[in-house]
Amino acid sequence: MISSPGLPEKYRRWLEEEVVYIITPKEREVFLKLQTDRERDIFIEAFWKQRDPTPGTPENEFKEEHYRRLNYANQNFGRGSGKPGWKTDRGRVYIILGPPNNIESYENIMGVYPTQIWFYYGDPRYGLPAGFNVIFFKKEGTGDYILYSPSDHGPQALIADYLYNAKDTRDAYQRLYQLSPNLAEQTLTLIPGQKPEPGIIDLSSNRLLAAIMALPQKKVEDAYAEAWFRHKDLIEVEYSTNYIRCDGDLWAVRSSEGHYLVHYQVEPAKLSVVQDGSDYIVRFDLNGRISDEQGRTIYQFEKTFPLKLTREELSEIGRRAVSFQDVFALVPGTYTVDLLLKNPLSKEFSSFSRRLVLPARLEKPAVSRILLAYDFLELKDNKGVLPFQAGGKQLLSWSRKSFARANKLVVCFQVQGVDESLRDRSVIRISLMSDSDKVWSVEKTGRDLLPDSTIIEFVPLGSIKPAYYSLQVDLLVRNNLVDSRRQELEISGLENVPLPIIMSRGSLERADEWLAAGMQLFHKGQLAEARQLLERAHSLRQNLSTALPLAEVMFRAGEFSEVIELLKPCDKPEAPAEVVSLLGRAYHSINQPATAAVYYEQYLSRFGVNLEILNFLGSCYYQMGDKERALNLWEKSLSLNPQQEKLRELVNSLKKK
Repeated sequence: MISSPGLPEKYRRWLEEEVVYIITPKEREVFLKLQTDRERDIFIEAFWKQRDPTPGTPENEFKEEHYRRLNYANQNFGRGSGKPGWKTDRGRVYIILGPPNNIESYENIMGVYPTQIWFYYGDPRYGLPAGFNVIFFKKEGTGDYILYSPSDHGPQALIADYLYNAKDTRDAYQRLYQLSPNLAEQTLTLIPGQKPEPGIIDLSSNRLLAAIMALPQKKVEDAYAEAWFRHKDLIEVEYSTNYIRCDGDLWAVRSSEGHYLVHYQVEPAKLSVVQDGSDYIVRFDLNGRISDEQGRTIYQFEKTFPLKLTREELSEIGRRAVSFQDVFALVPGTYTVDLLLKNPLSKEFSSFSRRLVLPARLEKPAVSRILLAYDFLELKDNKGVLPFQAGGKQLLSWSRKSFARANKLVVCFQVQGVDESLRDRSVIRISLMSDSDKVWSVEKTGRDLLPDSTIIEFVPLGSIKPAYYSLQVDLLVRNNLVDSRRQELEISGLENVPLPIIMSRGSLERADEWLAAGMQLFHKGQLAEARQLLERAHSLRQNLSTALPLAEVMFRAGEFSEVIELLKPCDKPEAPAEVVSLLGRAYHSINQPATAAVYYEQYLSRFGVNLEILNFLGSCYYQMGDKERALNLWEKSLSLNPQQEKLRELVNSLKKK
């Protein structure tokens, strides 16, 4: 058992005793990472909620039954063994499987060690046979009952002290059969109906025992634990125990300006709605976080997806997914994309996470990830970029990759690095594969590339039999294979596959594209490149959303007067904290402490205490010759955070003067 040093006793007992047989490795790993008792309490509540068979009621029948089994094991097993009942083999099986449907006891047979056979009905969904036995025996007739394995122990382990001098398993079986025919017949396998020969090792019973021990982990989807841990700082307490599984996908294509456009879709497994008259309201708030390999946040965004459904549309939700789709710009790099989807009406959350590698430059021509769609819309005069837009079309895609033969199968991918000199020498082969067999194939040349370097191809499905397939794209340059991509899919036997309801927030406008890419470059420390994009964004949309990040870049570059000039239109009584702070720092940096102090005072009055602003304000008053007021502000700062050693030294030195 993995120890958990440093855990308070009640949480150690919960982890290592109360739920030790039912917690999954992922749940245990997350629990041991938690730093506060409050986080642990929230996790424990979520742990039980994931197992609640009737989440809409105040009772949690699973939790109640688990603790009943735990108490029964402690009261009835392990007596005289020095172990608590939950630690014994019978206790473990009882906690996992509950009371057996039948118990056979063999405890007073001369020459046979005490043995018990517990019979259970099994559930084939979890790898269990329809019926099976679990056997326990007292090794050498003493101590507590231990778990019996036909291959590891065999009938010879049940014959008392080898009284009959059994030569091998076959001989031991025959001896045991003479003493107790019924017991002997059940010692060769734990699965009734099987009749292995004595002495022949049959591992099916070992697989059964492994399936029993893993049963609690198979019955729960533990993705909630990692999702909650990853987003716990963004999830309010009331959401924490209400995780909904979801599917998702990303598709990144390179823009002509060097950054990428990342298209995403998130599809929660369940929708909770609120009735509004004759209609039903659904709302999801999406929070996106892009972090680099060091875990630093490079970009964050928030979206709201409101949806109103009629009664007829609501009735279809059970069989049709709802796919929330959007697109954002992302500069080259290696990232983790985390998408958190919250339903504020039902206090439920879903999440999707994926690693994304976007190379800045290519060593050789390459094929992007393949996008599969079931249909498309022709676009005309579209000013921005829509989710899953390529080649003048919006591709209708979903993450499940299941298609009926009545659907279209639309294949789209981008070919990068094929310049004009290579177009006539490049071949793109698109194939539908069943294992290694080619079911359908077509070839294109570099001349078939659309203006955005994509290829869109339609695969006829009418004559293709239902099965699982791979869509493979091979890129050959001068007859040499330089890149290959695959995407798995299913051709369903259904006449029609229910298609998703797609929700999106409209198109990505050019100003938003440049703004996002510029902010990312700023966070990566590439100030010159960031400034170029942010200036272009501000030229298209001259408001606070573009002015503030551009002002941050200018401030970092030491252009303080330019910051003041840029933010003048935003200097209003309702200006946000970032504007007030930045103007104060800009005036402070050009040696105008009196003006800077006005902004610092405004900040503290409107937005509350901020140690950095408090210290800056003290510095302004000190520069203006008001030493007493400066000391008062710095001493207040030290009372809030005594760990500011340099500030403490400054205060002490000023007091001595």
